[in-house]
Parts: sequence; structure tokens; C-alpha cells
Amino acid sequence: MSSITLSQEIMDQIYAHGEESYPYECCGALIAEQANGSEVSEIRKLKNINKDSPKTRYNIDPMDLMNLEDELDEAGLVMIGIYHSHPDHPAKPSEYDRNHAWPNLSYMVMRTTKGVTEEITSWTLDSNKQFIEETINISS
Repeated sequence: MSSITLSQEIMDQIYAHGEESYPYECCGALIAEQANGSEVSEIRKLKNINKDSPKTRYNIDPMDLMNLEDELDEAGLVMIGIYHSHPDHPAKPSEYDRNHAWPNLSYMVMRTTKGVTEEITSWTLDSNKQFIEETINISS
């Protein structure tokens, strides 16, 4: 089973983003140092540009992602995943999430109920484009 590692401070930042965005889905990038590809060193909040159904879907502006990738390359960092919230829904990826996911990234999904983040899970795509849950490790 694959895993992703992050500090409690970064986990708290992700939770807070879900709570401040409620009742809309939030989204952001999980960033790591290139030499340590499975440990999140920081997050970057991204804007959910979905105008049709922002309570149940998120979309990230492709230009925001391109700019972020350029910035990370210059800094010796890499995006290893995406996190997003599911307001008042389970912390499991939806079929929409699966259809829009990229291989080789972690996808953290949090359940935020009535403005309080209650659970977070992380997933990766397998070779059959199915989500497999990964372990979340909290570093000290």
C-alpha cells in the first residue's frame, strides 16, 4: 500500500481550507521537495473555478497549474497531489473525481460537514484507473 506523509501543521492547514470554503468545495496542491517525493512540505491553495456546481465539483484553472509548476520547478519542488473537500459528503473520491484524476498523484479528499472537517482520506489511481486508498502518515 502506498502512503503519503505530512505534518500535523499541514494537515491542520488543509482542514482549515475546507472549513473556510464551506459550503463550496476547496482545492489545493500538495507539494514536496524533489528529493523526498512522498512527504508533503507545503500546500498551495488553488481557486475552485467551477461556476456551475461549486458545492459538488471543483475545477482548477489550467493556467494556475502551469504557473504553479513553473514556480515549483524553479524552487526544486514538485506537486505530488491534489486535495479537495466534499461538503456534507463522504471523504471518498467520486466518479467525477476518478474521471478527472491523473496517474502518479495523490488525491486527498476531506469530508466537511456543516463547516467542520471530520475526516480525510488519500487515494492514488492504479493501472486500471481505479482509486486505491493510501495510508496517511503524520510526521512529528
